[in-house]
Amino acid sequence: MQILHFIEGGEETVSAIQKHVGLTQAMTSQHLKILFEAGLIQRRRQGTSIYYRVTEKLGKILLPCLRDCRELWTPQSVESSNA
Repeated sequence: MQILHFIEGGEETVSAIQKHVGLTQAMTSQHLKILFEAGLIQRRRQGTSIYYRVTEKLGKILLPCLRDCRELWTPQSVESSNA
């Protein structure tokens, strides 16, 4: 989810994504490969760099829904519903 939310605002390189999420470059690349194969992100090559971005469908439909769900299931909201 961190990767998707980070690149939601625009294209980013593996290096920028890796620094943001705090994973190794190899782990970040593996996550990006899975997201790409699932059709959730797109990539384009410019010189030696590869830029990743969320697909239009994901950005407009799925990420807002996931964000709403995440807000509903924060520890504070769960504690409030149990009180």
